[in-house]
Amino acid sequence: MPVPFHDTSGAGSPGAVGWLRFVGEQDGRGVRAALFETSARGDPLGFSFGFSFDRMEHQGAAGESASMSLAKSLFRSSTTTPALLFGLADEMPSRDFDALRVGLPLCRVHPATAARKDAVSGGTREGLRMHWVTGPPASASSAGRILAGIMQWDDPFEPLERAARGLAEAFTDPRVRALTAISGLRTVIALPPRLEDNGMQAAPEPATPASGPVAVLQERAEPGLAERLWAVLALPHPVLLPSPAPADRQLEWPCALMPFQRDGVRALVDLDRLLLSDDMGLGKTVQAIAALRVLKVRGEIGSCLVVAPAGVLDQWRRELARWAPELSAIIIRGSADDRAWQWRAGTDVTLVSYDVMRSDAGLLAACRAPAGVWDVVVLDEAQKIKNRNDTSEAAKNIPRTRSWALTGTPIENDEEELASIMEFVDHDQGMPRKRYRPGASLQLRHAELQLRRRKEDVLDDLPPKLETRLTIPLHREQRESYEKAECEGIVYLRSLGAEVGVRHVLELVTRLKQICNADPRTGVSSKLDDIGDRLGTLTARGHKALVFSQYTSNTSGVAAAANHLRAFNPLTLTGDMPAEHRSDVINRFKAEETHKALLISLRAGGLGLNLQEASYVFHLDRWWNPAMERQAEDRTHRMGQTVKVNVIKYTCEDTIEERIDRILERKQALFDRLVDDVSMDLSTRMSRKELLGLFGLE
Repeated sequence: MPVPFHDTSGAGSPGAVGWLRFVGEQDGRGVRAALFETSARGDPLGFSFGFSFDRMEHQGAAGESASMSLAKSLFRSSTTTPALLFGLADEMPSRDFDALRVGLPLCRVHPATAARKDAVSGGTREGLRMHWVTGPPASASSAGRILAGIMQWDDPFEPLERAARGLAEAFTDPRVRALTAISGLRTVIALPPRLEDNGMQAAPEPATPASGPVAVLQERAEPGLAERLWAVLALPHPVLLPSPAPADRQLEWPCALMPFQRDGVRALVDLDRLLLSDDMGLGKTVQAIAALRVLKVRGEIGSCLVVAPAGVLDQWRRELARWAPELSAIIIRGSADDRAWQWRAGTDVTLVSYDVMRSDAGLLAACRAPAGVWDVVVLDEAQKIKNRNDTSEAAKNIPRTRSWALTGTPIENDEEELASIMEFVDHDQGMPRKRYRPGASLQLRHAELQLRRRKEDVLDDLPPKLETRLTIPLHREQRESYEKAECEGIVYLRSLGAEVGVRHVLELVTRLKQICNADPRTGVSSKLDDIGDRLGTLTARGHKALVFSQYTSNTSGVAAAANHLRAFNPLTLTGDMPAEHRSDVINRFKAEETHKALLISLRAGGLGLNLQEASYVFHLDRWWNPAMERQAEDRTHRMGQTVKVNVIKYTCEDTIEERIDRILERKQALFDRLVDDVSMDLSTRMSRKELLGLFGLE
């Protein structure tokens, strides 16, 4: 299971620190663990404890130790993304934890230093026994400043002792003790991140009987455990805490919100349903988070569910930590057993992917109180529910008071998609669901509930985006392969007679487009040669570039481009990469000057990325849906960009690409007259006659 602390950008929760403790059972057949989260001055923020009592070999997934397995579960249960992590060296053996990749500074403290005050310079001063597993934080970074502050405490590592006391206190509860008697049980319980007892929730592994003490703990625990734990975890000396802020206090923000963003926040706060369809790159996520923060401070909401594509969940958590540090958050992911207790963690914000939301639809009401209703449900990239399918139905059935949908493209193909999204937005809890169909009624209600601003209207200082369309000839080898494939393909289509269908035509189109990218026999590519020549000049001037392709193969897609452009030390980002690997790639591209190009599959890079470090965008091939292309381009053409963005789109002359471009232009012109910034997916919208006409078969 991926470790969620994979944020090397340094954007952890402001001032949050994680303290890890592990205690082995006397018989050596089990382990207890705790993750204690505090502010930089030691205030408790969250506490999770776990245990693994495996009577067999006591190994976790992939043969890792039970401590490692528990550590990952604790990280997944956390309410923050800490800036630093600490643990005791004798409880975290180097053979295990030196390999633990969390993307944050992780320090194994030797017992001899755990009670002494000492100055520190990156944890490397002679005599100071602190082993930085992932490297010490830079002194000028936020983590470095937090570390310097911790080392000024009378007892810098005292929170480790509080974590140990909390762990011991947790196991005095009779229900927890009863669970430890079950052979093979591994589970984690998260303390609600507030000074009240909301009860403990746990989900056993599948082999555990669903009766007896386990069933008792799955219900609301008897009041008292959370209260006792918070008392144990409190600071050991009096601390002057600020008085609760009034609901109308002036909130501090990491940077100033722009006027149009403040208008968006105001609309979200004032309305219980809104379709926020600002142009891509205008900060819809930040506006939604700011509105959630305002509502929370006012005491108007207690729970929020954010549904977003899996690839942007970590970004949401980072932005929450930055823009709304008061709000606790958890990402729902992992096995079904892990997700069962995560749903009951009681955090302010729950983050979940569309796929998991659909799979866990039955839990969405059961884990909320009172009455199983969420105060706010936010759909990010709401075009994910444009089709009337199981995912769309699951989203629309979530019990909720407020419905917010965020998308820059509420229509991609036709008005039916807008109708589906509007059925989520225009929602009255407890009332029959509204049904929309294309027509005047939908358009009128859409105008009432949509808030949309375009970049050119609100960002006077955003550098321009210039588009260049290049038509280039195929290399001789490509031309030979192309003509052979087209001739054979047409012969095959004709042989099908009346049986020829759209699928057969699209298969031939795909084959020909891939040859336009690169010859599958020789690897030569007129497009990649041109990109390489341009990158040679651009990178010498300090520019970076994004290269998009809808394909990933080593003959015609991202992998082929990486090989062709290897002189520029490119990185690749594709949809089959695990989420943590994607974060690594993105952070390396941002931080390391040696990587001059990032090669991205269109679907993997079209959503949720901020890549203003690049000023050039190359489209190796054209996607059926121009909206997807614009989303990809706007990964770099967005707020924070300081230089002109150049977009270069390739077409090979006298090929299928020219013919497709003409159809794209006609369809785009038609939709531009009807709906602003809306496009269509021509792979589903082109008529049979148009598709067959590409090859003279109509």
